[in-house]
Amino acid sequence: MRRVVISILAVGAAAAMAAQNSAPAGAPAAGAAPSSGSPGLVGIINSQRLALESAPGKEAVGRLKKLQDQKKDELDKVEREARELVQKLQDQGQSMPADKREALEKQADDKQKAWKRMQEDAQRDLEEAQRKEMAALENRIGPIVKDFLREKHFAVVLDSRAGIIYADEATDVTEDVLKRINTTIALPQPKPSAEGTGKAPASKGAAAPKPTPEPKKQ
Repeated sequence: MRRVVISILAVGAAAAMAAQNSAPAGAPAAGAAPSSGSPGLVGIINSQRLALESAPGKEAVGRLKKLQDQKKDELDKVEREARELVQKLQDQGQSMPADKREALEKQADDKQKAWKRMQEDAQRDLEEAQRKEMAALENRIGPIVKDFLREKHFAVVLDSRAGIIYADEATDVTEDVLKRINTTIALPQPKPSAEGTGKAPASKGAAAPKPTPEPKKQ
């Protein structure tokens, strides 16, 4: 199951950046924008880092990991039940009446088949979840990346995972892009504490004075 998630993230990261890599972009790693009429710059981005290290990417990874763990727990439970049935058949099968032995054999076989079906279903569920998460991630960070690169006057941006033979480190703008994403997309804010609800706490010394009782008439 762990290998599935690693594969999911690798494929999804490239998909999430496909649109950005094919569009005009911008952002010189070293700084100054080219003068008017000069050709745009060429940059490098590690799309996998954007998927794994950006704030929305971490959220997506967390959700995929949660689903992975859930599927693993379900599979482990059924696998354990199947092993116990097989073990019981091995230990007690010879001493059982024929009809009970046949019933136990069928039960063990059904459980093993159910486990295999669950494996296939879990694989499909994880792949579908990956597809949705990476599409959502692309929608969230894609416009931010495009705006950043266009602002910095890049003409071409390549994915470092695409088999580039050589690139100067100064052309890698991954770190700058990550900063822009993380400062643009706000993470869920913590719930306000009692002190931040806007209600002013009652002051201990602000209590109104008690009225002085009138003297009794004689």
